[in-house]
Amino acid sequence: GNTTYIPNLLGQMPDENKKAELWFGTHPSGDAKVVETEEQLSAFLKKDSLHWFGQAHMDCFSDQLPLLLKVLAIEKPLSIQVHPSKAQALEGWNWEEHLRERTPKDLWNYKDPNRKAEVIYALTPMTAMCGFRPLSEIAIDLKHLIPFSYVQHFSYLEGAPELSDALLARLFEQLYTMKKEELNPIIKEYLASLQADESLPVTSVDGLFLERKGIVLSCCEEYPSDPGLFCPYLLNVKHLMPSDALYLEPRTLHAYVKGNGLELMSASDNVLRGGLTHKKVDVKELMKITSIKAKEVNTVPTVTGQSGRVHLLTPTEEFHLMVLSSGSYSINDRRSIELLFVTEGSVSFASDHESKVLTKGTCHVVAASLPSYSLEVEGTLFIADVPR
Repeated sequence: GNTTYIPNLLGQMPDENKKAELWFGTHPSGDAKVVETEEQLSAFLKKDSLHWFGQAHMDCFSDQLPLLLKVLAIEKPLSIQVHPSKAQALEGWNWEEHLRERTPKDLWNYKDPNRKAEVIYALTPMTAMCGFRPLSEIAIDLKHLIPFSYVQHFSYLEGAPELSDALLARLFEQLYTMKKEELNPIIKEYLASLQADESLPVTSVDGLFLERKGIVLSCCEEYPSDPGLFCPYLLNVKHLMPSDALYLEPRTLHAYVKGNGLELMSASDNVLRGGLTHKKVDVKELMKITSIKAKEVNTVPTVTGQSGRVHLLTPTEEFHLMVLSSGSYSINDRRSIELLFVTEGSVSFASDHESKVLTKGTCHVVAASLPSYSLEVEGTLFIADVPR
């Protein structure tokens, strides 16, 4: 986290305490509070579920909000992590049932039985790592950065191209299961090469983004023996300008590195960590959950609807994100409960039942039963809804 972004968003005076995340949703790990009543949002919505959610929603999701909206303020790389598919989450949740009564929650692999897909929308320039690079590119970089260790430990990467996914999985598992006395000399050679090679950039030319070398050097002091130090060269590094977005489907290994963003996700707190962390890393479960194959993660395509709203096209049934810039909007094609969140300026909201001004940092819940409303946006507004 950092000391300024979230306080400034909420109109608060920054202090010396870093703020990393701001949650809007009903997940038990961070149930939002209704300002007017001081109730937890989950309890408030359940008092009149049909009004807030609508029958179609309740047929699919009961009286649960299947999405979670977050603001992330990232000063240094977050832990490398992966989230399970629905089948994996359900299997893991059931498997760990006998552990939950006697094991601290932070040691659970599965906090709930839900999958976790997510989309991250850059509010400022952001650097992220996600999805594995082609093995041929990884091998070239490893031969350059750890030539001695490469010959000693990783020469099998020269195998047949049709075996690339299997070899990539072998490399990943090998790095994460090596004994410290084997891994530490490799990391030492790796860091020495990075520091000596002035041709490798630390940041982008404009200084807005960290490059692979910069990510490693920003982590190596805190995590000197962590196999996750190799992830900047195993994974794709993505540079997001404001309004760029990435969709991360379950099983995609990733880490957000630097910058501030709006994250919309399935209402799950299932996180399996894969390095650059002092928390638990369950390598066996990590290998089981992660899709270890080369995959490019592209920015999310968008389409502008008839009302002028920009829709992010994500293949999810739990959440859908829209972006509204300054202008007038008549919203009458509604389908679900909505969360309206203002990140810049202010928004005038009006319906047959109420009118109010939503200021920067405000999240307003709109019931599914409301047939229509109008908006005057002076700034930027996000709307999160449920597509099913």
